[in-house]
Order: sequence, then structure tokens, then C-alpha cells
Amino acid sequence: MASRNWGFCDLFINKNYELEKLHLLEQLGFNTVAINTHVEEPSDEPKKKKKKGEPRDKKDYVPPAIDLPKDLSDEIKLNILQRVTIEFSDSSIAHKINQSENLKKYDIIAVIPKTLQAFHYACGNMDIDIISFEPESKIPFKISRKLYSQAVERGIFFELMYSPAIRDSTSRKNIISTAHTYHAVGKSRNIIVTSGAENYMQVRDVHDVINLGFILGLNSNESLEVVRNNPRRLILKAEGRKLGKHYMLVEPFTETDNKMSEDYIALFIDLK
Repeated sequence: MASRNWGFCDLFINKNYELEKLHLLEQLGFNTVAINTHVEEPSDEPKKKKKKGEPRDKKDYVPPAIDLPKDLSDEIKLNILQRVTIEFSDSSIAHKINQSENLKKYDIIAVIPKTLQAFHYACGNMDIDIISFEPESKIPFKISRKLYSQAVERGIFFELMYSPAIRDSTSRKNIISTAHTYHAVGKSRNIIVTSGAENYMQVRDVHDVINLGFILGLNSNESLEVVRNNPRRLILKAEGRKLGKHYMLVEPFTETDNKMSEDYIALFIDLK
């Protein structure tokens, strides 16, 4: 992964998106996309008691990543990553995700905290890459400067999705409100903008996404960062999370790697 040119990124494409149309995202200026698998929080229905002697279920809480056709990389030049987004309400989620073998197969881990306790836990304890919120409703608690800064210091990014704003006026208001909250409590640090698209019609050109930043309270530099620089930092941080603390990763070096080498120097400093 280290030697790739990540370029402009959309780190949330719904897994129901038609894979045969992924090449159209290249035409919109994107270089990297992440296919998202969503994990809903289980209902509170009581579990059925097992009869004595019955084997216990060892079901993995996290579903496996989707299978990508082997010849897909031959047809398109996009970097395709696998992302999982997990809803949760309290720290009891830790045991489930720690026991998950499927989780280790994802490149990016995102969470949707449903309560203030969950948000506390995500910012301070979870080994994740992204904190997100469902745009269909307002954030159900107040985000403090302290927690926001704690998440940023740990290399966690906050997500804003724009495709729900296309589909629904209520979501549009909530997304703008969330963006302004991030600006007020954290000066819009560590923000990424993704589409959350379910189909090609819900994805916008890279330059349109950059222009959208002004509506989200971002200046011109920040608007560029949320689709290029910040996602690149996120991907490098996620790679570091998967490999553990390390100081050197040896791979073939190409002429296009100069910029990436600078990013890895910064990554190694952070890991120290």
C-alpha cells in the first residue's frame, strides 16, 4: 500500500454500489475509494436460552468484507480499500470487535457512537480511524472541545457525508449543523468529506466536493484537505494501526513516491 498514489479520495462508497460502475469515479477525478460495510447495533431482544449440551455459536460480530472481482484492478486504476462502519452505544462493543477475525481484514475502521458514553469511549480508547454520525438525525449529545481534541491527538478523523444532503433536506440541515459544530469545537481539524453514495448519481466531481467545503464552513485550503491530504493521512495511519508500531517498511521505490515518503516520515514520528 505504501507506494501507491492515493490522490483524491472518497472513503465511503456503499457496498451496494454497482462495482461495474466504479470506473466512472475515475472520470470524476477520484484516485482512491473505500467500499463500506455497515454493522448495525443489535436489538435488545433477549437471546433464546440454549439447551444443555448444545454448542455455543461462535458467530463473528463483524461480517466479512465484500469479495472484489480479481480482474477489477485490471479494468480500473482506482485504489480500492475495504471499510467497516460499526454502530454502538456503550463500551461492551470492545469484546465483540476484539474477538472478530473479520475486522482484521478491513483497511479502515469507522464507528457511529449512539450515546455520549460511546463517544467518550471512541475518542479515548478505541483503535479506530473514523468517527461518523448518521445525517438523518441530529447528534444526540453535545460534543466538547476536550473530547474532539483527544480524538484528533489520537489520529482519529471526523466524517461528513454529502450524498444524504442530496436525497433529503433534513439530512442537509443536519450535515451543515454538524460541520459547523466541528468548526466551533475543533477548528475543523481532521475532517474528511465522503459521498456515502449508493449509486453513481449520488457522487459529485472532485471540484464540486471541494467547492462544497465553503458551505461546510471550510476555507479554500481546508476544502482541499478534506478530500486529499486528510484522507491520505488517514490511510497511512490505518496502515500503521494494522502493522503495529514500526519505523521502517521496505518496498520498491518509484519516481512517484517522493511525496509519499514525506508522509511516511511524518507517520513514523507520530508512532514514536
